[in-house]
Amino acid sequence: MKTVNNFVLPGHPMFQDSVRAFLPRKVVIPFRQSSEAEYSCGFQPGDIVREGQIIASPKNFADGANIHSSVPGKILSIFKCTLPNGTLGNAAEISTDGAFSYLGKKLPSVDWNFLNTETLLEEFKVKGIVNTFRKKTESLCAQITRGNLVKERFVIVRMFDEDPSRFTDSFIAKKFTSEVVQGALICCKAFSAKGIVFALPKKSDIEISTEFFGNVPFLFVNADTEKYPCGFMQNLLRTIRNASKNSEFSKVNSKCLFLDPETALSVFEAVVKGIPVIERYVHVHGSCLKSVGMFKARIGASIKSLVEQCGGFKISPSKIVVNGMITGMVASTLDIPITKSIKSLEFVPATELCVQDEKNCIRCGKCRNVCPEGLSPDLLYKHLVENYHLPKELCATSFLCSHCSVCNSVCPSRLPLSQTIALL
Repeated sequence: MKTVNNFVLPGHPMFQDSVRAFLPRKVVIPFRQSSEAEYSCGFQPGDIVREGQIIASPKNFADGANIHSSVPGKILSIFKCTLPNGTLGNAAEISTDGAFSYLGKKLPSVDWNFLNTETLLEEFKVKGIVNTFRKKTESLCAQITRGNLVKERFVIVRMFDEDPSRFTDSFIAKKFTSEVVQGALICCKAFSAKGIVFALPKKSDIEISTEFFGNVPFLFVNADTEKYPCGFMQNLLRTIRNASKNSEFSKVNSKCLFLDPETALSVFEAVVKGIPVIERYVHVHGSCLKSVGMFKARIGASIKSLVEQCGGFKISPSKIVVNGMITGMVASTLDIPITKSIKSLEFVPATELCVQDEKNCIRCGKCRNVCPEGLSPDLLYKHLVENYHLPKELCATSFLCSHCSVCNSVCPSRLPLSQTIALL
């Protein structure tokens, strides 16, 4: 497997703590926050909602996860807003007003060990949990339900960020280790998994207590996070298989359940504390800002509100990068709301951007040389964009892509190779 050393040099040290984002005067909560499921809303402008109340549900409940109001208040309007991926989707605009159901309250804990699989899956649905391990978020309940058809089932938890330009998952893994482990074990029970694997950075001081594991087989493996890529599904599968030869864990496969710390923490809070998904940890940084930080923000709060809490801009940003410089995407406006899929925001000035003008492929072969999966990104791009004929078997190699986007970074013609393979 090919890797790149020092692909990204972190600009900030790891955060030791987070800051609760200011409560917004109003929130805009998109109904579509996972997969492409269609949602229906039973509320009208003028209706009063509680913090954590379900405001939209997927029409086909197996396809999505409920959407909740992140604040108490009145629904001002239901309209189409711009989502982080640039598409339009229905959303509810809610004015904050009234008493909170969860914020500032001491909540009782539930012993999840006494809950059966069906109850846990129902909790995942009702509380609106999505799995953010991959770039495309998906209903956790739907993912587990499909995976239950697979014979060899394991849960794999990546305890760091797959994109080294952000720190969100790494922060959660370090700050809430116990909660993340319990959330992962809850998923292990819901998935009827044979065992659980935790992938830790080689240079890590995260200490995982085994007191929660009981009779669940477990394995700890180390990933070299100083090399890229190392945190995508294919990378983790190789690492686990190399560390578990001649053991039960050597049977891990791509149909297993892969989790990140943010998803596991959401599971813990939903099942043990009864809190639906109404907040997200967001790493806000970039040389354009007067200050940076790790924020616990309400879903539906605007990107602009987090910028204001950072003290505003000292340099006007040229791009707003969502979820990392390598694997992320560009947001078009500061008015875009925080969704379940947002982990980081980076504000980049023009001086730190290279020329992005797209040109024709010059057949340099750099994308093939650097691809860790041994693909031919240039040919796959040419097949989809230029209708260049490729054998069926070669087209099928697109499923091996880990979406690490290294091919994009080395392409002198600035072609969107990784995005094109994802479409293919």
